[in-house]
Amino acid sequence: MHHIRQFFGILNGLTAMNRRDFFKTGAGAIAAMGLLPGMDAHAEEVPRNALKPPVFSMDGNKIRLQKIGLKKAIRLLVLADSHLTIDDERGEPYKDYSKRMAQYFSQSVQNLEKIITAAQKQKYDLILMLGDMVSFPTAKGVETILEKIQPLETPFAYIAGNHDWHYEGEQGTDIELRKTWTGKTLAPLYQGHNPLCYNVVLNGLNIVMMDTSVNEILPGQLDFWRTQVKSGLPMLLCCHIPIWVPGRNLGWAVGHPDWNATHDRNWQIERRLRWPEGGHTDVTKAFQQEVFAAPNLLGVLAGHVHRQCYDSYCGKFQITSHATGLGGMLEVTLS
Repeated sequence: MHHIRQFFGILNGLTAMNRRDFFKTGAGAIAAMGLLPGMDAHAEEVPRNALKPPVFSMDGNKIRLQKIGLKKAIRLLVLADSHLTIDDERGEPYKDYSKRMAQYFSQSVQNLEKIITAAQKQKYDLILMLGDMVSFPTAKGVETILEKIQPLETPFAYIAGNHDWHYEGEQGTDIELRKTWTGKTLAPLYQGHNPLCYNVVLNGLNIVMMDTSVNEILPGQLDFWRTQVKSGLPMLLCCHIPIWVPGRNLGWAVGHPDWNATHDRNWQIERRLRWPEGGHTDVTKAFQQEVFAAPNLLGVLAGHVHRQCYDSYCGKFQITSHATGLGGMLEVTLS
């Protein structure tokens, strides 16, 4: 109440002309004077290349972002977690490593086919494949994905998930195994791009593909992200494992404060090395913070958790897709 009386006391002392000038300064100036309760007197100035909030709407798995200022509207088909387990003789030497995951997602090929058949009636500008398209690095599975999406005659961008390159029980760190299989069986999906990070600019929209499949970010990836932010173009960040936002569990592992050996419940089941005792690196922590602070970021699209979830954090959205292997997908339209 004291703030309100103080505000109107100042206002009554102004001339009509000064009152108009006073109101032109906006709520930010009033807040900076500490006159209205609930306003942050220390709010930072909005960066010059900050985006104006778009008009956002979501109906089921259809997402629309309007008033972004793109040269032309864009329609994206988002696939994630198709978990194809189809294999052939090339996978025989790895049967002990693939046997657990091969038991699941028995209808994954059929569900992918249904999605592609329905998509042929639409017109998409880009297919985003956000990881775990196969349940282990099966060459037959990768070939099947490329074969199934071919009728759409649509460009695609792919980034790996934690299962794409993981043969359970194979010796090596996650980073080592990812490097091995992204350079071999998974290579055709990258179309020559850097498996760790790359971007696609479409009608003025910067689509940043970032590998989060080991739950950590490497220094080169953070440098790449900072370069994309400096471009000033409106951005979408696309990854497999979503970025942690407060209130989410370890499915949103990148930057999660509880990501460490104590909370790693699946390392023995998945026959991999346990998460580190000390948790995330400083690089990963910085990435999590800088993602949601990026002034030109619209939001994040991800997979991994096998259900459609929505978060709004620091003015940015993060949406995870329902698993394609269970019939899920997202359609995102931007204009």
